[in-house]
Amino acid sequence: MKNTLILIPPSEGKTPGGNGRSLKKASSHIKPMIDALSHVKDSEWGKILGVKGKALEAAVEANTNILTSPTMAAIERYSGVVYKAIDHTSLDQASRKVFDQSVRIVSAVFGLVKPQDMIPDYKLKIDKLGADKYWKSLNAKTLKDVFVIDLLPKAHQKAVEYDNGVVVEFFHLRDGRKISAGHQGKHIKGRFIRWLVQQPALNPECFVQFTDEGYKWNGEAFTKKV
Repeated sequence: MKNTLILIPPSEGKTPGGNGRSLKKASSHIKPMIDALSHVKDSEWGKILGVKGKALEAAVEANTNILTSPTMAAIERYSGVVYKAIDHTSLDQASRKVFDQSVRIVSAVFGLVKPQDMIPDYKLKIDKLGADKYWKSLNAKTLKDVFVIDLLPKAHQKAVEYDNGVVVEFFHLRDGRKISAGHQGKHIKGRFIRWLVQQPALNPECFVQFTDEGYKWNGEAFTKKV
């Protein structure tokens, strides 16, 4: 399928540091979010970021120095469960190329991020500082005339808009009830993304072939009896 993009969320976990040059200056499309971060009062950070102690101190430092701190490729920066399951470095060259060309990471600060985009460390959820509302119209322009394979959580879906696509979710079936796979779903989501970029084409018709860990595609979602 031509003009297909896979949308995935960033991760709370991020690799600190980096060897890339700092951004120095915010581009026009990310400047409003950088400005929003710069206007946060010290007393407000804890509530906005939802962390405490040393984690809060590290997050505030990262956000305060977002334009001057070193960068690294986004696929290396994000280190959460989904990204560990994707295991980008172990993909063969052809699959890495598909991944890098077709995947977009929906960031609260940087918008639709390509895997090889160089970004600094930061911390901000998509539903804070109006990030979802700000990015929605901008992301809609990028996603126009694109078929979207949407693996985003509900919060991140509010930051995108597209006319043509499929939402991919993972559920457990227990006693006839459908339950979100939750944290366990992050691992299988990463496995699915990895599998998808290794297929001959990014086409929902092939979803039925993915059966890792007992999940099966029913035309609307992946389900697994537990």
